[in-house]
Formats: sequence, C-alpha cells, structure tokens
Amino acid sequence: MKAVRLHAYHEPMRLDEVPEPTITGPHDVVVRVGGAGLCRTDVHIRDGWFAPAVPTELPLTLGHENAGWVHEVGPAVENVAVGDAVICHPQQSCGFCAACRTGDDMRCAMGLAFSGLTRGGGFAELLKTTDRAVLRLPAGLDPVAVAPHADAGLTVMHAVRKAVSLLGPGTRVVVVGVGGLGHIAVQCLRALCAAEVIAVDPDPDAQKLALDCGAHHAVPASSVAEQVADLTGGAGAEAVIDFVGEGNSIANGLAMTRNNGAYYIVGYGGEIRISAIDMITTERRIIGNLVG
Repeated sequence: MKAVRLHAYHEPMRLDEVPEPTITGPHDVVVRVGGAGLCRTDVHIRDGWFAPAVPTELPLTLGHENAGWVHEVGPAVENVAVGDAVICHPQQSCGFCAACRTGDDMRCAMGLAFSGLTRGGGFAELLKTTDRAVLRLPAGLDPVAVAPHADAGLTVMHAVRKAVSLLGPGTRVVVVGVGGLGHIAVQCLRALCAAEVIAVDPDPDAQKLALDCGAHHAVPASSVAEQVADLTGGAGAEAVIDFVGEGNSIANGLAMTRNNGAYYIVGYGGEIRISAIDMITTERRIIGNLVG
C-alpha cells in the first residue's frame, strides 16, 4: 500500500510502498483510511520537537487524525464490523488499568501508543489500531469530514469540559487563537456553559469566524489584556483557554486570568514563567491538556 513516511527529521516526507498491516491480535482493527487530518503537531513531529521526550523509530507514517471504514477485525472484536464507518482515537489503550477504567486513556499504564507518533499513522491507505480506539459513526457522517475531530475536536472537548465547572452565569471565558481548535472551542463553550465567550486572534477573518461560531466578542491580539480587562470590569476572566502557547500568548493569557481563575494551556512552543508569590497571592491555576 501507499504511505507517507518521515525518514529523517527536518526533511520532507516521502511517498513509499509498504506492506499492508495485518491482524495479529484478537482486538486488532484495520481501517481503510477515508480522511486523515494534517495537524500542526505533525509538523512538529517532522521537525523533531518530540524526539527527546518520545523516542520514535524512523521511518514513521505520520497522521493521528483519522477516520475511515473498517477493513478487517480480529476474532474478539464485537463493537464494529467490516464496512462500518469509524473515527479513530489516536491513543490505543489497554482498557484495564485504573486510568483507562476512569476514561483517562492518555494515562494508560501501558504507556503512549499513539498513531503517527509511536506507531504507524493514517497517512496511508490502511491503519492498524484496536477495537477500543475506534468509534462507529452515526449514519450520514462522512469520515472525510470528521477526521480532524479525532484530535482537534477531542482536545478541545477535553479542555472545555475541565473549564465548564467554573463557567456559570455571569462568568467570562477567553479563547486564545481561533484556528483549527479555537473555532471548535467557541462552539463547545456556547453549547456547554452560560459564560460570555471572548475570542482573541490577530486575524480579522478569524475574528469574524469566532463571531459566526457564537463568540460574544472577538478582539485582536494587540493590547489584548487591556481589552479583556475592559470587557470584564478589570477583574479578568474566570477561565482562559490558550490554543497558541507561544510568543506573547502565555503572558497575555495569565494576565487575562482573574484571581482564583484558571489558565488552560493547550498550544505549546513557549515557556510559562510566573513567580511563586504571584501564584500564591492570586491563587490562579495553570492546567495542562493533552489530547483527551
């Protein structure tokens, strides 16, 4: 089959002919890929950002936002059948450890088994995964259309669900970065909480997208802390969800977070710098988010 693989960091990927994956375990599922999203993380994997933390054997087929149709199943698979349209969770977890039993599959005791990072991903005709990592799609949903939700949608929902407990009537939440994740976050927040949603992005088109998706306010990134202060009566927002995580977004995100509020970091590339006395006196929380 054809697969797009990374042979060396910092170099373009190549289109290769590779063997088709086969069923080797009772819970294996092979999916014929219908759609595979290109995530910013794929670019970071290509550029070696994850190499120190997640050793990976190259060449590697990238792609962790995958959906398609079940091509073949192992003998113990009961939740899907050949021909079913499915979306694929990038993490392939055991289902038995304490983390998996509480729905925290990213903390599986078996470690990271992540499509397109530690094992072959979906930039190929076929993807090998497991029954626990596939979800059958409702009739009428096209795998091509929903593939990015395997990470972009999932990661957003993970962060938003953490934040909604703080977001009752009269509260505010700031979404930093209205890109592939941020515009989904605006929609999820409007559906799941009563907070006033403030979107931040330097691009006028992204600001318009945020308003179209339901944001109450859309502001440019310049002097954003002051603008959010004006919108919140000087107090700041109960929650800030940062989908950028580099440049000035972290400092601005913390500045927009009110006392006893929470700053949720999703994007990465920068560094969080805050003094201990600031953390103590403001009681702000900084919360990391990894997929979902």
